[in-house]
Amino acid sequence: MPIVAPTAVSTVAPTVVAKPTAVPPAATNTRIETLNAADAAFRGGDLKTAAGLYDRVVNTPPNQTEAAAATVAINDFARFRGLVTLLADGREDEARIDLQELQKRDPSSPLARLGTQLYDQYGMTGQLRGACAQVQQQVATQAGPTLATLQGLGVAVDAPTLCSVPQG
Repeated sequence: MPIVAPTAVSTVAPTVVAKPTAVPPAATNTRIETLNAADAAFRGGDLKTAAGLYDRVVNTPPNQTEAAAATVAINDFARFRGLVTLLADGREDEARIDLQELQKRDPSSPLARLGTQLYDQYGMTGQLRGACAQVQQQVATQAGPTLATLQGLGVAVDAPTLCSVPQG
């Protein structure tokens, strides 16, 4: 039997570098601040944080000074972007729930129609980027007034980025 020399065993733990993530806003922030934080997380590719923040927006009651049109625009946008975020993260069942919630309020609203089109197109192709490209053709004409309302409230959104897929 040959004699085998013992090998050196490292006791130094490997260094783990965590991907930076967006810092969630405080629970006391306004719905607009939370929405903008969700958008920043989405653009940065932090899909789990973004999805949680979009969900927080729709589950936070509007304050007494928020106009009804603002509430509808904020909630519909958060649901739509939540849908896109969840699809980008491969969470199709949860995305379907966001779509159903978006349709429940008003299936003929601009973002509900775009959400339905996005989900159906995604279901046919399995490709979110391609589905967004199809929806993008309709954004300015269908959701223009909703986007204008959101921009007036301080939400950083525009037609070219409404249905986009983050790099990452």
